[in-house]
Amino acid sequence: MPMEKEVSIAIVGGTGNLGTALALRLVAPGVRVVIGSRDREKAKTVVDSLKDKVTQGRLEGDSNQEAVKEAEFVVIAVPYEGHAKIVADLKGQLGGKTIIDAVVPLQKGRPFVPPAGSALLEAQAILGGEAPVVGALHNISALDLQDIHAPLGDVLVCGDSEAAKQGVMQIIRRIGAKPFDAGSAANAYVIEGITGVLIYLNRKHKSKHASVKITGIGE
Repeated sequence: MPMEKEVSIAIVGGTGNLGTALALRLVAPGVRVVIGSRDREKAKTVVDSLKDKVTQGRLEGDSNQEAVKEAEFVVIAVPYEGHAKIVADLKGQLGGKTIIDAVVPLQKGRPFVPPAGSALLEAQAILGGEAPVVGALHNISALDLQDIHAPLGDVLVCGDSEAAKQGVMQIIRRIGAKPFDAGSAANAYVIEGITGVLIYLNRKHKSKHASVKITGIGE
């Protein structure tokens, strides 16, 4: 990713395990990461708790609305129950940005297909073309993300904007994972659903590290 200008990334709902782990992986020289929350003070408290792990880059905390203002990329990392509301709340503030939807529709740890077809398609319908929505980061263990030295699985990236997907794939490479263009937004329900399978595998094998690996193509 070109470093002539600072890259700003907001993580909406970023005080959870996925959000904080992703923030630690992303923050680097030339990168400003803003953890967003409905509660601005909670976001700041979480950032303060992470400060000893951040040796470079800029990590900040703010309300969700403030976090997205200057962001080039906006990661949606809330539980599915709050997905539609947070996207609707941010509508009107996302023009010119790329949305990375990492939300997985789950009920008691089991995947289901929401009325829109997937979380990505739900966000796309709510935003109505205001900003491109790209699905990514569904199948990576938050535990592995938290350990900046841990190897990561491959990341399937889908969406209807080729330019937005390429930008997100650069972000994925930045955190040390290998991205694969997995097609259009219509494929999101499959990618989101894999998380439920990984949860089952982790439980069955008493692990927390199940991930996806693509073989037989590329290098």
